[in-house]
Amino acid sequence: MGIAGSGGGVKCGMRPWVLKILFPILIGIGIVLGLVMVYISLKKPPTPPILFPPPSPPFAHVIAADGIVEASSENILIGTPFSEIVEEVYVVASDQLEAGEPLFKLNTDQLEAQSEEAKRGVEVAEKEYQKLLDLPRPEDVPIREALVGKTNALWKDRIAQYDLIKKIENPKAVSRDEFNQKKYQEKATQYEYEQSVAELNLLLAGAWIRDLEISRAQLKEAKARQEVIEAQINLSTVKAPFKGVVLRVNIHVGEFAQASELQDPLILFGNIDPLHIRIDIDEEEVWRVIPGAPGEAYMRGNSSIKASLDFVRLEPFLTPKEFLTGDSRERVDTRVLQLIYEFPQNGVPIYPGMIMDVFLEGKPYSEERE
Repeated sequence: MGIAGSGGGVKCGMRPWVLKILFPILIGIGIVLGLVMVYISLKKPPTPPILFPPPSPPFAHVIAADGIVEASSENILIGTPFSEIVEEVYVVASDQLEAGEPLFKLNTDQLEAQSEEAKRGVEVAEKEYQKLLDLPRPEDVPIREALVGKTNALWKDRIAQYDLIKKIENPKAVSRDEFNQKKYQEKATQYEYEQSVAELNLLLAGAWIRDLEISRAQLKEAKARQEVIEAQINLSTVKAPFKGVVLRVNIHVGEFAQASELQDPLILFGNIDPLHIRIDIDEEEVWRVIPGAPGEAYMRGNSSIKASLDFVRLEPFLTPKEFLTGDSRERVDTRVLQLIYEFPQNGVPIYPGMIMDVFLEGKPYSEERE
């Protein structure tokens, strides 16, 4: 290497023999680096281990299906017997209840007011009925007896006057008009006497049987009205229909509970020991179903958790497919046969509403298809 100055400039130079040595070395290094990069890019990364491989079919001939876990009692949609404000909620999800334990209570202020009104109605009806039973009133009898005596005396007087006028032998002594007047006065007082006697007998006979029957019917009606209101008050506390578990609570104090067909139940309730699994078999696979065949269900995400299934029943009416899993290959324009199997919970983390992969033993395909 040399340094020379000319015209105020500085020039650097390298000996030719040095360039001849460095150039091949640099080319070789580049080739090696390129080969290394190609090797690294072509090398496949190690396959990570599969912790939970997909389950293997447990039978020689299987029907693969999806199943949704539900309570063995089926999922009971608890509603309300009538529309009202919720006053108390006694449970939370996962509570285990005995039959008859309360779930929630509706406000009963209006019903209790109606109940008091109905009680007053029953009291009035009872008193009206007792009034008829107590007839005749002791105070009314002497009045009627006195009236009978009075009309009897008047009748006797009129009889005497009529007899007297009949004994007159001279027809000119009494006019025909006066004779007829005495005659009909006697007859009229006879009727008055008979009327007073009949009214006395009617009074002494007490209430008419038909009046008693009507009064009894009115009393029963008043009591029935009260019982209906009391029954509504009892129904305002909604209770567990049987021993089971609260699966979900969708109602809170102060909310308005609507009595109607439930899309979203106020409380979801059921018996989860054992659990049931509802399996949808697509209609093109129905011919392969063996009623009562064994089966196994595997948890999605952890195939090591499985349950051996026991046949419960087959629901023979095919329904449009409603249970969708989100699989892109899933058909939604088909009908399905539903099979119900059961399995004990046994503390495994399987819950109602969970989707599981199910394998059932089925009839083999034909040899051509195999």
